[in-house]
Amino acid sequence: MLKNYFKIAFRTLWKNKAYAFINIIGLAIGIAGATLFLTFVKAELSFDKMHSKSDRIVRPLTIQTNLDEHRYHGANPMILATTLLEELPEIEDQVTLYRYGNQINYKVNDQNFTDRDFFFTTPELFRVFDFKLLRGDARTALAQPKSVVISRSKAIAVFGTEDVLGKVILTQGGNVEITGVMEDIPDNSHLFAELFFSELLPPNLMESVKNSWTDFNSTSYLVLQEGISHDAFETKASDLALSKMPQNVASMVRFEFQNLEDIHFESAHIESDIARFKSDKTYTTIFIFISLFLVVIAAVNYMNLATSKAVFRAKEIGIRKVVGAERKQLIAQILTESLVIAFIGLFISIAITDITMPFFNQLTGRNFEFSWYSLLNYADILIGLTVVIGVLSGIYPALFMTGFKTVNILKGEQVKGGSFNIRKALVIFQFILSTVLIISTLVVSNQMSFIKNRNLGFNQENLLVIDINNGAVRPVFKTMKNEFAQIPGVESVGVASRVPGEWKNINRVEVSAFNKGGAVMDSTELYYMSFDPDMLKTFDIKLADGTFFSGNDVSDSTKILINEAAVKSLGIENPIGATLQLETRSGDGKYTIIGVLKDFNYQSLHTSIEPLIVGAWNNEAAVIDYFILKVSGQNISGIIDEARKVHEKFDNRTVMEYHFLDQQLETFYESDRQAQVIFTVGAGLSIFIACLGLFGLASFTIQKRVKELGIRKVLGASEWKLFMLLSGSFTRQILLAFVIASPIAYWIMNNWLQNFEYRVRVGVDVFLLSGLGVLFIAIVTVSYRALRAANSNPVNSLRSE
Repeated sequence: MLKNYFKIAFRTLWKNKAYAFINIIGLAIGIAGATLFLTFVKAELSFDKMHSKSDRIVRPLTIQTNLDEHRYHGANPMILATTLLEELPEIEDQVTLYRYGNQINYKVNDQNFTDRDFFFTTPELFRVFDFKLLRGDARTALAQPKSVVISRSKAIAVFGTEDVLGKVILTQGGNVEITGVMEDIPDNSHLFAELFFSELLPPNLMESVKNSWTDFNSTSYLVLQEGISHDAFETKASDLALSKMPQNVASMVRFEFQNLEDIHFESAHIESDIARFKSDKTYTTIFIFISLFLVVIAAVNYMNLATSKAVFRAKEIGIRKVVGAERKQLIAQILTESLVIAFIGLFISIAITDITMPFFNQLTGRNFEFSWYSLLNYADILIGLTVVIGVLSGIYPALFMTGFKTVNILKGEQVKGGSFNIRKALVIFQFILSTVLIISTLVVSNQMSFIKNRNLGFNQENLLVIDINNGAVRPVFKTMKNEFAQIPGVESVGVASRVPGEWKNINRVEVSAFNKGGAVMDSTELYYMSFDPDMLKTFDIKLADGTFFSGNDVSDSTKILINEAAVKSLGIENPIGATLQLETRSGDGKYTIIGVLKDFNYQSLHTSIEPLIVGAWNNEAAVIDYFILKVSGQNISGIIDEARKVHEKFDNRTVMEYHFLDQQLETFYESDRQAQVIFTVGAGLSIFIACLGLFGLASFTIQKRVKELGIRKVLGASEWKLFMLLSGSFTRQILLAFVIASPIAYWIMNNWLQNFEYRVRVGVDVFLLSGLGVLFIAIVTVSYRALRAANSNPVNSLRSE
């Protein structure tokens, strides 16, 4: 019986090639698009779940409670984890990671290397996390000081082979032996490193760090025992930790414990965080819905075409019933036909996915592998989508066509191709989904264009930022700066602790104003940067009032500038000449305000401009960390080469690390740009699939009305009137879809735009452009068939009458 079902299905498809082609291509594109999006979703939802204990691992978060708005930090004292393990039976194991400095410099065969993807860690790392060791013993790899576990990729990059066990690298802390080679950490891990070092600090300093309750420079992970209540543990652990801390520190903080599997989606607000990727679950939800849209639109195509074609299969169904076929057998036959189409579409979709996956990887910044070797990894998505689409698209036509009355069919009574209202509703539903995606795409594109073109309040173009990675450079930075300035094409050079548009954590300082009586008022925390006198010119930052630094290091060291937001925040009526107290590394100091900077966006446009203090380069609040070169001309690579020579002259220990500021700023909006691409691709695929179905539906509609059109033409109807008659009903359906889709899209996009402090308005022009665009595409889709029918010779259609 099943063999017969397949035979009839293939015979029917071969007989109706155009019908089969439209359905197969529509389903193939729908499956391929949904596969791409769901691959991304699957990866997002799998973050940090590769570890066998992932559901029991938590990390401490330090919450700073002495501010009006609490601040969350992904860092804690190293002693916290060991103390909790010793005193709380709820904890099974722990590991702590830490860094001193943002990079580590080392030598191999007299060649310098600089890495930022590294951690110092305790020996328990491979007990807590299931990172795979290719060489070495996970139990002992980090047990001894001055050991390192290196990733396979890093070993090959540095040594040319992964067989590096026992080899030595030279660091500032001395020779370090490679005791393990691990498989590269996968992309779906928030924790990423290519080098894990054991203890490297001097023993006395290491002991000090291990026993300090005030050194918040570590990130710990705790493994809880099975069945432990998270809330009860959190209260107990936080209370215990606070009881151990100095009272003045304990009064300003508390601890929460974040589940490992929540880190990827729930860490946008966390500072001092080592998470490599952070994401918004909203986007994942949107991608799931877009995938469903594509599946539903493709399935609706099949339903529409199948029910429209029912009129041509009525006698076939009637005869089968007469010779004894039961309804369930006929339903199984029609479902088999839809599943055959879906699985043919599946094989075509595999080819489409294979071709488009590199492009998709480029758009999403991921590295998904799709090949015949990795096909099994996608089997659940591919087969699941195919079966769902096959059943979903076939069930209604099966129930509809098997519901024909046999007597009426065999009497020769006209059978309608399905309820017109149902088919109309399906077309409207398709175009509602497509229109929502198109409107969303335009809004996201407008917002991204707004971000790209917005005046941030400073120059961001042609700025080459060079990191200061060697402390020995700072005492001679002026000489080095002068040599940078001599490079042809370099217009100016500035030096700063942080740069506008900063992507790292920006320093904060405790700031206190003085009342009229000279008494210190309550302190508050403000962002802080150190600039040298040339930063104003290099970044083209504007002064609202006062002056900038003079270049006299002695006098500048006691001067500061604040931005307009800080003037409002501190409530200073006449800021120029006013005094503020700043808490620096050498203690509290009084600083005179000499200027007010116009507000500029030194952070992402997702946030408002925060109050900022700018001190001189030699202010104790922060050390300088960057040279910034304003460059011009076409020979950028030549400027970089010359800059590298200057760097090597003053720093022969580290590799020159550099980037262009405008490119770095784009990282603020990486997930937003990905959303833009996903919306654009989703909208394009959905409208294409919908129009493919519309074309097929128009073809069958015209085929059914061919004699009616011939009679109308004989009676004097013009070709234009016939065209309007044929396209009018579809036009009304598209317009109705637009009316329904507009408020839905407005609600979705208005909520999305709330993520930005600075954003565009969802204007009427977006809706008009979307509506006219969809209408134009739909009319063009049906116009070929409509014009061909209107121009046909009525003699041919009426000859048989």
